[in-house]
Amino acid sequence: MKTLPLLASTSLLALFVAGAAQAQTTAEGSAVEEVIVTAQKRAENLQDVPISIAAVPATALERGGVQTIDGLQRLAPGLNISAIGSGFVSYTYIRGAGTNVIDSGSDPSVAYFMDEVYLAGTAGLQSDLLDVERIEVLKGPQGTLFGRNAAAGAISIVSKRPEGAFNAYASADAGNHDFLAVRGGVTGPLTADGAWRFRLAGAHRERGAYTTNPAGRDPGDIDNYTARGQVEYQGETLLFRLSGDLFSSDNGMTNHFLSTAAVTGFLSPEAGARLPTDQSFFRRYYNVDGFEKQDTRSLTARIEYELPFATLTAITGWRDNQFKRLQDQDGSLADGYALGTDQNDITISQELRLSADSGPLRWIGGLYFYHGMTDRRDTIDSGPDFAVPVLRSSLGTYGQNIDTKSYAIFGQATYEVTEQLSLTVGGRYTKDKKVSDQATDPFGPAGAYFVRLTPSWDSFDPALTVEYDATQDIMIYASARQGFKSGGFQSLPGSLTLASTVYDPERVRAYELGAKTQWWDDRLTANVALFRADIDDQQILRIPSAGLTIIDNAGKTRTKGVDIALSARPVPALRVDFNATIQHARFREYLSNGVSFAGKHQLRSPDRQISIVAEYTVPVGEAGDILLHGEYAYQSKVFFDAANTSSMNANQPGYGLVGGRIIFRPAKGDWDFAVWGKNLADKRYFRNVAISGPSGLGTPGDPLTYGVSVNWRLR
Repeated sequence: MKTLPLLASTSLLALFVAGAAQAQTTAEGSAVEEVIVTAQKRAENLQDVPISIAAVPATALERGGVQTIDGLQRLAPGLNISAIGSGFVSYTYIRGAGTNVIDSGSDPSVAYFMDEVYLAGTAGLQSDLLDVERIEVLKGPQGTLFGRNAAAGAISIVSKRPEGAFNAYASADAGNHDFLAVRGGVTGPLTADGAWRFRLAGAHRERGAYTTNPAGRDPGDIDNYTARGQVEYQGETLLFRLSGDLFSSDNGMTNHFLSTAAVTGFLSPEAGARLPTDQSFFRRYYNVDGFEKQDTRSLTARIEYELPFATLTAITGWRDNQFKRLQDQDGSLADGYALGTDQNDITISQELRLSADSGPLRWIGGLYFYHGMTDRRDTIDSGPDFAVPVLRSSLGTYGQNIDTKSYAIFGQATYEVTEQLSLTVGGRYTKDKKVSDQATDPFGPAGAYFVRLTPSWDSFDPALTVEYDATQDIMIYASARQGFKSGGFQSLPGSLTLASTVYDPERVRAYELGAKTQWWDDRLTANVALFRADIDDQQILRIPSAGLTIIDNAGKTRTKGVDIALSARPVPALRVDFNATIQHARFREYLSNGVSFAGKHQLRSPDRQISIVAEYTVPVGEAGDILLHGEYAYQSKVFFDAANTSSMNANQPGYGLVGGRIIFRPAKGDWDFAVWGKNLADKRYFRNVAISGPSGLGTPGDPLTYGVSVNWRLR
């Protein structure tokens, strides 16, 4: 079985080497394509933006087979996403900053946005990507313009807009593990003058489970549906766009299993001794036939109006996300415990802003309001095999209603001091108010309780950037920015004392020195950024023993390192992209329950991440051409807990993934055909390990997958 992926990897490598050698004999190359981003709320060339950004366009997503947001990390080093199951649990880190707290009482440190609308919480972030123009990964605090909880960075998803001319596309993918994905879209004018336009898109994705469960339903199978509709009016001074999204999934439960030799963090020793011996990485026994179901609806309205002195922009967002799951929480055939969740999130947001370019001064200012309402019910059902005797054969219910309101005023101005030197000053004042009503009857002998908490926090977060254009092709910048994320509430608290404990806000101070350059008649783009981030009171969730979860604040954490991004097109037929993040992310001060974690690795923050993507086009006469696409992504060792548990399968040693795609594009016709493969070496790795005491519950990464794709586009 290992022969196929090794041969495929070797063949692709040989094709790239041969292509590169042949390319040296061809004509002069063309420039690396210009990338337009909206990281500063206006369309700009990526090379002109003094921020470290990984911008991934739709073509790169398609050729890399990225259909959900967690696949983006293969193309954007410095980004680490551990999406578990359908994405209800989704840990996101950028440059060593992030959070492993995923309960309803918390907020992420990396903020997600869809068309500038904030996506709250972690539930539902891994819905399928559909009709996407590009994704921008902004590294470091982005609170000034992007708002709440962008303390570590922001991931901005930009969808394709309606067009004034009729256009359409359709695609289908099929592969092993019963994988099937179809998607399509259509856009065009609604009126003769093209002022009113529409865009419709839909997709379905299904896949069998990677893991076989001889005792019941296989975990991790996927059955998703996605749809998006947009209507837009484009006049001389007015733009209006209304968009709606639907997402529905009926998937198997999270695919995870007891990965460590020690099992007493989840099960009794006797239960551990009875576990089946014929298990392997993708063959596991479970005693719970679980599921994960999600239904999401959203509406976004955007208005842009040209005033005599500025542009007025109003963005209104509404989102309703419902998630249900039943999970074998000990990941085994033993009757340890099961976890059921029923959560509903409703969010409303409103942003108003003015922006203008007034000679040497460019400015933007605005107001922001956010209202989030969460209703969550968790049920823990423990059996006779649970690790803690006093908590066995017990049922616990945890109910929580959370109401969050956030208000903000923000502004940023850039002044061209000279033709070469610019100064940018910005700031954001945020006021967050949270109300939590928690009614809990925990499993075990502890009695029921009710607690109401009403904390509030505020913060002013400034930003300063100096930008110098040394030449037309070399821009140097330095920045200092501050980020803020509000505090929150405990997850599944086992006592009134713990439930009454509110953890503090998280604050980030980040510094960056970078250069964006172009060489060789714009055939080489070379960007580099040195960075340092100091995090105070980082929010960390720990499970020191079975049945006990604690969320507290790490005193101080520091990350320092360098981002490198190279794109080269020596000749028109060949393009190579090299991206790397080299960092040192460690806790400097972290004392919890008398235990110091100072000097330990930050969670999910490898010291090295590298991505290499190469594409070479081979003409095949009048028939058309063949595009050879190959990619390699590497990350060094990752720890999943503050203690840096070193036992086997409690952490993930460094590993690399190889992927490739061969696309035939006919000279005549409006279609293309591709064969593709991911994880061609069939590497076994964990995307996450949940640590409880001495034990680990590992979520395996995807195995070797391969298939074919057909794409049709109206030309």
